[in-house]
Amino acid sequence: MWQEEKAALRALPTHPFDCCQTVPVRLNRYSQVQVETNRYSVPTDKGQLQMMAKLYPFIVEIYATGESEPVAVHDRCYDKEQEIIDPHHYLPLIRQNPGAFLHAKPVRRWREQWAAVYEQLLAQLQQKWPDGRGVREFVQILYLHRQHSAEELTAAIEKAIDHRCAHLDGVKLWLTQLNQPDPTFSALDLGHNQQLQGIGQQPLQLAMYDSLVGGQS
Repeated sequence: MWQEEKAALRALPTHPFDCCQTVPVRLNRYSQVQVETNRYSVPTDKGQLQMMAKLYPFIVEIYATGESEPVAVHDRCYDKEQEIIDPHHYLPLIRQNPGAFLHAKPVRRWREQWAAVYEQLLAQLQQKWPDGRGVREFVQILYLHRQHSAEELTAAIEKAIDHRCAHLDGVKLWLTQLNQPDPTFSALDLGHNQQLQGIGQQPLQLAMYDSLVGGQS
């Protein structure tokens, strides 16, 4: 009877049940959506007026219309009237308007947490280009967070400062260097060239240099 019944059953879902609460949310002018009493940030270049949020026990995922991957993921906050801000979400806007860098709330909060080497880099850039270019250069370096982890960028900034190339191109160079594996070289096989065996191991004959000097005279 079970074998007969199986033929009439529907197939199992192709993906596991998404155990979450799905709610529609609306983007405000600060690129945030409100979930319950709290506000969660959304990347300024990916936000839409109407969006969707999935509420899991420990995280909140925010989706743009028609997208299968979330544009923002936050730890879920169970306090009330809180702002949960990811400063990376505001980098596109700050890059467009670097004059707001020193006063933007996401940046002020970020500066309380980032490594001291960031402040060192910013000070050097402002000293080198006090007309505002230093801040613009620093914002461009921060924008690299969109392609690299905080650990990678921090290490690259440290290397750039140590090697006196503390600017955007220098940080990019060290990001490339740090992400490249160390080269490995196989031993040179001279088995088929016996006449070359021992090259580099023979004793030095300094008198040969005297003959060269004599030849030039």
